[in-house]
Amino acid sequence: MTRGVSWLMGVALTGTLLAAQQRDAEEYVKVLERTERVARLQVPRVVAALKLEPGMHVLDLGAGSGLFTRPMARAVAPGGVAYAVDVDLGLLALVADSAREEGLETLRTVLAAPDDPKIPEAVDLVLICDTLHHIANPGPYLKRLRRSVKPGGRVAIIDYRDAWPPAHESMRYTEAQLDQWMSEAGFRRAETNDFLDGLFFIIYR
Repeated sequence: MTRGVSWLMGVALTGTLLAAQQRDAEEYVKVLERTERVARLQVPRVVAALKLEPGMHVLDLGAGSGLFTRPMARAVAPGGVAYAVDVDLGLLALVADSAREEGLETLRTVLAAPDDPKIPEAVDLVLICDTLHHIANPGPYLKRLRRSVKPGGRVAIIDYRDAWPPAHESMRYTEAQLDQWMSEAGFRRAETNDFLDGLFFIIYR
């Protein structure tokens, strides 16, 4: 059992609250891992583009169901660590369960705060997929994140280029805004991938 899994299992919550969170999380996992979304995100191709290697310490920020964290954990084995970071304890519990079932000793979970990812160590790469638009103050948040990325480390961001979903109007931002936020946080654009339909996939260093 990984330290992240045992930590989650040791969290003190009432049985009623935990059951309610897990029920909600289980329904949301169905949304996050619905067939058309998984196909659209091209998970294997994205993970391959991240060029992960055994021994790396990497992080999936806004991990949700662990859709990306699990293949990232396999890619950095042996010797690496893949952190699933989220603000939803119910989702993290399910990620921990799936990691245990699949024998992913390299996967750890981290409960974040809305304004702080609570990253336990500096990492080689951070993936932020379909998450940055949910962060209230992305500029300051990314500056805080910079302290948790190793020198020469990378941040990969996937989000909507256009055709934003309903109720996302107030969350919209452009690639130019993202470049500015990342520049102010000390990163520069290193790679642009265009194979995701309607989404941008940019890697900063």
